[in-house]
Amino acid sequence: MTKEKVFDKDPSWKGVIKWGGLSLFVAGLVPIIFILSIFITQQTMPVPAKEALENPALPTNLFLLAAIGELLLLPAVLALYFSLKDVKKTPMFMATGLWLLAVPMFLASRGLIISLSQISARYMATTNATMKAAYLASAELALETQNIYATMGLIFLAVASIIIGLVMLKGVFGKRIGYLVIVASIWTIFTPFGVIFMSIPFIIPFMGVILTAVWQIIVGAKLYKLGKDV
Repeated sequence: MTKEKVFDKDPSWKGVIKWGGLSLFVAGLVPIIFILSIFITQQTMPVPAKEALENPALPTNLFLLAAIGELLLLPAVLALYFSLKDVKKTPMFMATGLWLLAVPMFLASRGLIISLSQISARYMATTNATMKAAYLASAELALETQNIYATMGLIFLAVASIIIGLVMLKGVFGKRIGYLVIVASIWTIFTPFGVIFMSIPFIIPFMGVILTAVWQIIVGAKLYKLGKDV
């Protein structure tokens, strides 16, 4: 399929494709920065409840960064939709819907961790053992809940990306990129389970994050170029 067939039918969407591509590119950089920050700061993952209450600044900043990257996925999926809808509209509509479901899940998850900073001061200030235990229990519940939201978000995003990768096989992106997206997305499904169940080797979630970041950077750059060329 030629570029003209896909992109020149409605050049009015070129801005969406261009800036959505840039958003996807930056969104792909965020997980890499996130992982590097974890290694540099030696932040424990998953974040222990007591650590989140005693030193909330680092987890708050890390997951605020993650939330910004996930917000960028919103314009990114619009760029993907308008660049591929003429290849297979129904699958792209389904993938876009799943992708749009994933983002609020991510934001809810990150919000729960960020919100722990609000009770941190009260936890540190109180000397009452019962109150400390109550704050700690609240933090543990918040972290368990955010794991559920994050897992759901990753699964929605991975399934959406698999569908998008399949559509890419017949689109302007080519089979190499399409297969990269499919493989990365299948691998990503294992990521939340690697974080939650420590028995799964760390390399599985790590590679899932890296592969996802790689395809988002590559596809984001491609979308930006195609948006400029429309």
